[in-house]
Amino acid sequence: MKKITLLTLFACASLAVGCRSNLTGETAGQIKSVALDRDVKTSRKKTSSNKRKKKTNVSYETEIEYSYSVGGKNYEGYSEKDGDVQRDFRAGSPVVVCYNPADPEESDVFAAGTKCG
Repeated sequence: MKKITLLTLFACASLAVGCRSNLTGETAGQIKSVALDRDVKTSRKKTSSNKRKKKTNVSYETEIEYSYSVGGKNYEGYSEKDGDVQRDFRAGSPVVVCYNPADPEESDVFAAGTKCG
């Protein structure tokens, strides 16, 4: 039963489908840096004519460093977003930071206009 529960929690965190987030606190933050990570994977597959066919898959992940303040204490966070979302996150720009009120170091960053919880 414990494995199913952990798997379910992982799925909730990954997919954010039908799950309640503990990041219910909301504060303003600022982007410190943004970097795009490009991952290229090439695979080879035999075709029906016994020739090898190359297939290349490219995936992107946007890495974001940000800062925020809760209760007069400053924090720094790091987030990875699937895809190239650099247009939503630019260094120096304001963002919404959702955090766990019980542990403000637990946080994630979102584009302006996002509501936490």
